[in-house]
Amino acid sequence: MSVWSLFPYPTLLYTPEVDSVPKFEDGSIIATPEICAFCPTKECRLSRVTRIKEVRECRFGMSYVRVDDSRLIVGVIATGMPNSSRRARSLARKNRELWAKPNQLLSAAERAITLGPGVVEDFERAKQEVLDQLKNNPEMFQSLAQQLRAEFQDNLSQSHDFLQLAKMVQGYAETLIQEKYPAISTEDGAELLPAEGAIYFATKLMLLKIDALTFLQEINLVHGGETRFQIHPLIVKYVRIYRWQAEQKELDLQLAGPSYGYCSYNDQAIGAVVQGLLDNMVKYAPAGSDATIVFEEKEQEITIDFKSLGPRIENGELQQIFLPGYRARAARGAASSGLGLGLATAKQISDALGLKLQVSQEADEDSKYRDRYPTMFRIQLERV
Repeated sequence: MSVWSLFPYPTLLYTPEVDSVPKFEDGSIIATPEICAFCPTKECRLSRVTRIKEVRECRFGMSYVRVDDSRLIVGVIATGMPNSSRRARSLARKNRELWAKPNQLLSAAERAITLGPGVVEDFERAKQEVLDQLKNNPEMFQSLAQQLRAEFQDNLSQSHDFLQLAKMVQGYAETLIQEKYPAISTEDGAELLPAEGAIYFATKLMLLKIDALTFLQEINLVHGGETRFQIHPLIVKYVRIYRWQAEQKELDLQLAGPSYGYCSYNDQAIGAVVQGLLDNMVKYAPAGSDATIVFEEKEQEITIDFKSLGPRIENGELQQIFLPGYRARAARGAASSGLGLGLATAKQISDALGLKLQVSQEADEDSKYRDRYPTMFRIQLERV
């Protein structure tokens, strides 16, 4: 006996990947009526957009409610619906035993869903249940992240031709800049030349992103090649590259707080973390707003905060945004571009080097920019 035979109303199961024939199951209170059992179209099964908060009516006057991705409540007539058809009203007069109040149907569907996987097959809910567990299960997070990283390795290995092209274009831009300003650095010259500078900084940014992806593919590369360096000048180098992009959207990108301390890491790995956080900051901060990188030095460590306005990050997404390929729901609407790799790379490097990368966001929306919230990403480096 199926658990659905205990459900009060008839249901229709449709799983085309398993069985192309829809299957009815009688409810414990109402059996499947003939008008549904012998329906020539069973079109309600194709109403994939109808969710549990909606009672719908088919062309034959019967009501239905979707419970999950493959099952519907059927075989009932919802009473008191404001837009009932003439056929539905006629059926209701003749079949009082099929009456059901809309709130009863919705409540029954909700209760069925709370029974969880095994009873209902709702992909989005099942996915959310798994992702919610990531907050309290680091081992599960690492396992899922490793699996997702593997999916991007083939794309990374195919990027060689693009990498060579980007280097060639950057070389052309450098030549043009140096011809016009031979006495100053390429970066200084690029900032003085709008066209050549745009090409130079854009290709340099592409190369930085590709270089950062190598750490996503092979995390062991973060160990070895350690050098002693000051973190402030290193971040200034990356800010200079992103400032050109920030200026295009009138984003005021600034650094705050003194920092003179030295660290000892693989500087390319640290650069990949900085690049990922800067990229996220510049991409999502609204045009005309402020973005600030704040340094705070202590005796043993240097804390660096990346502060800006960003789209809403739900509580359940605070860990998920660091998974390869994942973008927060609000972020998808705020920016169409993005593969969800920058933060994933930064997180993987942070975990390997103990940088304690974390994100926090204030609950109140910014007073000037709608749907944007004060957001902060923080890393911590050990001083030497």
